[in-house]
Amino acid sequence: MRPARPVPPPPGFDLLATPPRVSLANFYPFEPGEVAGQHWSESNLFLPCTNGTGEIQVGPRRFTLQAGQIMHVPWAGPIVYRADRRDPFVVIGLHFFYRPWSDAPVPRPHHVSRRVDLTRVSNQAPPSPQPFSEPFVLAPPPESRLLDWGSEIARAYSQADGVAEALREARLRAMALAFLADFQAAARGSGSAHGARATAAQARVVREISSWMELSLRRAIKRGELAERAGISESGLADAFRAVTGRAPIDYLIDLRLAHARRMLRSGRERVGAIAARVGIP
Repeated sequence: MRPARPVPPPPGFDLLATPPRVSLANFYPFEPGEVAGQHWSESNLFLPCTNGTGEIQVGPRRFTLQAGQIMHVPWAGPIVYRADRRDPFVVIGLHFFYRPWSDAPVPRPHHVSRRVDLTRVSNQAPPSPQPFSEPFVLAPPPESRLLDWGSEIARAYSQADGVAEALREARLRAMALAFLADFQAAARGSGSAHGARATAAQARVVREISSWMELSLRRAIKRGELAERAGISESGLADAFRAVTGRAPIDYLIDLRLAHARRMLRSGRERVGAIAARVGIP
């Protein structure tokens, strides 16, 4: 689900003065119903979700995270993961530290599983300005490369053997910078541009219908069914989607299907026909 309004960076953050440095990056496929945490780490955490769904609690707040979305967790945010029992999520953990590139390599983040205070959004003051200060879930546009950047960062981080450390570090820096720049742009634009012209009611309708689309891709979905589910006319639904996303509802649905298909094809886990059936493409 997209944020209802743009997410501004806190004052003082300078992407060039303190660029993102990767302190840890890995894939984590959850087991059905698995619960992980409570813990927090000395890092600013981004969690791209490549498959499935689940719940992530950051401090006292709970968020649903689905395939194609990205969770932002502020520095030292206390976190608990709860995977769905039928379709558990697969997440990529991108741990960022912000310091000049001329500084020494950053250490792996220190994880703390004791003294976790779930009444707070962060258990430790960050050592430098951060790009965002609150937890939130971002649903990038279908054409976004953010999930691709996340996968490439995790793969590059794990390629320690046979790769010169200087080259590996240079690749990680470049990809982390591209990821964060794209993430900032998507977060700023999530409620601006088209959304600035949308009413609160239109934004609510699009959030609800787009979330339902995400969970119903394998079905044959028609425009009339979407309008009936939203409780408005087909023309009203089209106006809402154009105001918020700049696209017609069916065009938005097609983009969603293609984006999910691209991600599953890159994973190489299923045949093309099976992927097509999962996303509702005959």
